[in-house]
Amino acid sequence: MSKVRAGKKEALPGTANCERIKETVTLKTIPESSVPNHAVAALRSEAFLDANGRIYGGWLATFASMIGMALGPNCILAFCFGSFVMPLEREFGWGLGAISLGATLISAMIVVTSLIAGYLVDRVGCRKLVLGSMPLFAAGVSGLSHLNSNILVFYAALVLVSSLGLGVWHISYNKITAGWFDRRLGLSLGFANAGIGIGAAVLPALVAVVIAGYGWRTAYGVLGILALVPWPIALFALKDAAPARDDRSSVVLEAPDGLSMREASRTSEFWAIFAGFAIFGATSGTIVIHQVHLLVDSGMSAKDAGVLQSVLGIALIVGRVCTGWLLDRFRAQTIMCMLCLAASGALALFAAGSPYGSAAVSATVIGFVLGAELDVLGFLVRRYFGLRAFSMIYGVIFSGFQIGAAVSIAIVGISRAMLGSYAIPLAVLAVAVFIAAVLFSRLKPYRFSAGVEGDTTYPGELNHGKVQGT
Repeated sequence: MSKVRAGKKEALPGTANCERIKETVTLKTIPESSVPNHAVAALRSEAFLDANGRIYGGWLATFASMIGMALGPNCILAFCFGSFVMPLEREFGWGLGAISLGATLISAMIVVTSLIAGYLVDRVGCRKLVLGSMPLFAAGVSGLSHLNSNILVFYAALVLVSSLGLGVWHISYNKITAGWFDRRLGLSLGFANAGIGIGAAVLPALVAVVIAGYGWRTAYGVLGILALVPWPIALFALKDAAPARDDRSSVVLEAPDGLSMREASRTSEFWAIFAGFAIFGATSGTIVIHQVHLLVDSGMSAKDAGVLQSVLGIALIVGRVCTGWLLDRFRAQTIMCMLCLAASGALALFAAGSPYGSAAVSATVIGFVLGAELDVLGFLVRRYFGLRAFSMIYGVIFSGFQIGAAVSIAIVGISRAMLGSYAIPLAVLAVAVFIAAVLFSRLKPYRFSAGVEGDTTYPGELNHGKVQGT
């Protein structure tokens, strides 16, 4: 048992309309098991080994999240989609445009599932949703091996499989990882989200080999088996954070977990982050889809352009981990401004036709910046809005990211067809990313902070109360 003393919680500066945020936390004796585990992350050491010499549960959850995302729907459905286009075209006679519509449906389902999963994760819990969804998703992927010549069945199957994977999109993994960490939040999210980069680098190559040797139907069967591999790992390692304890006593802290979706949407930070990530989505979608073509347009061979696409993938993995490490040491506003300015410069070089042999540098910079997107989003949501509605807020902002990507891919493609060049749309994107840098630079100090050196938090937040042990 333990005691906690905290004062009256004042409204946050800049959010005067959020009067419902105010609440009083009184001196109270409570069982440790009933305390919200997220409010006391700062009491955990967060080292790889805990005081008893065992691996800290947060790092086990991070590892399970990394494996889950490497073999999850982002990699299996989205990144592997291109590997099946030509085999399906040959077998069923479907046109490239008709098959590509399937990728559009997957993107649309990412938006839908992000919103639904965000709502459910905050209410049902991450672990239950992941363990329940994973076998269904694996069965659905295996079922794609039984497609017939009716393309409507193909479309319906992609929608169904995307829905079956509701709990194993990255929202669930980011929420459960964020619940374990505070001072090492950035690094843990970086390692977890690196799973998507690993899966994107490995799975398409594996699928290409299986298709060449055994056919596309077998490839879908193999992906279905791989989708189930993370289940026993998740059963063992993917657990919600346990209540933290101070090594010197049994102190636990009862405090608010964060803002609701409605409260968050009334803050300037929410809309700045939403707009910034919509621009990030536009940049990400454009480069991932159009980079090879725009490099060929600039005079590079298709082979060399393909190699640079691999460079982008490697830089994406490195970007996730390195950015996570930086987030724990420097203000996110500063990091995002620097990344956006670097991306803006790289896009400007692409728009100019990659002069002076700058294509490799531009691809590396863009890959590094794109690698930062998901762990930065999880970090910002945790720091500005807390964990109370983490998944819902994350889902709404990520939906904006996906919508930005879908719109930009279409507009840039149409512009290229009409103008015969990528120069103008890439120049527009370079300006847009510069605007994103301005938006991120105007973010206020964190509301829920681990006390990053040199940072300040809003008054009345988590470190406002004084904890007293007995």
